[in-house]
Amino acid sequence: MFTTRKLVKRPIASRYSRSETDRRFIDRLHNNVNHADAPGGSMLGMGNNPSLTPQVGNPGFIAQFDLVAIPKYFTVLAGAYTAIAAAALDASLKTQIPVFMFGNSDKASGFRKMRSQFSLSGWDYDTPFVYGADSGAGTIYGVLDATSRAQLQVGDLVLPLTKTVGGVNYVAFSILRCSQTGYGSLLDATNSDTFTMNMVRYILTDSTAASLAQYLNQLQPFNLSIFGKFGSDQTSPNSFKIPEQQQQNIVDIPLVLDVDKQVSIGVWMNYDLPTQMQFSYFVAKVVKASR
Repeated sequence: MFTTRKLVKRPIASRYSRSETDRRFIDRLHNNVNHADAPGGSMLGMGNNPSLTPQVGNPGFIAQFDLVAIPKYFTVLAGAYTAIAAAALDASLKTQIPVFMFGNSDKASGFRKMRSQFSLSGWDYDTPFVYGADSGAGTIYGVLDATSRAQLQVGDLVLPLTKTVGGVNYVAFSILRCSQTGYGSLLDATNSDTFTMNMVRYILTDSTAASLAQYLNQLQPFNLSIFGKFGSDQTSPNSFKIPEQQQQNIVDIPLVLDVDKQVSIGVWMNYDLPTQMQFSYFVAKVVKASR
């Protein structure tokens, strides 16, 4: 069972450093007009487990945003990064890599709790960073160079993984990007504000076997309280496939979930995912803390 907690109300000094585009996007999410009430009962972090709405078309929503997860790989020699394909990884590193969405409280300690839930095979965790915001962005093999920076956009959350095998330094980037604004700004907003999602549209770039295999990996919501109490759940994307849809690479998951700084969603990303995967979140309600 997940513990009930009250919304912490406090000012956020960092909000004033956001770009105008970021501020407009966050303000749109703060619209409290509901087009339709979200069914499904209690939500994660509000006293019970996540609940699922009936899957009949799209639910009513007041806002929508997209998160894109992208895997990138490099070798590093004397601080110089060289981009490589997944096929060029050492065999011991051809394993799944994690994606951590939301969970701003856990991010503040380097995703300590999420790391414990996603034990790596082959790889080692390095220090996560928001590109363009966190100083010293890089890996144990050195700061970012032009080659590694070329794969990133300002505001991306980067979860680096590293390993030295046979004298070769390997790096994996699990990149999380928001299409509408800098993801770092969206993550920062959850430090005081909450939103209620009522559906996740999970989109892969194509219907090849390599892409569709990603749906075998469960979406896992987590809740980490201020004093370390922890709860988790999981949802199988494949269980929401509708044959009549005739689009194998799109799955609508009617997940109802309150998201604040304590709540996160984790998922394994297959190392050989062809390009990326996208999570389109439909927002039924936003609660903006007073300042």
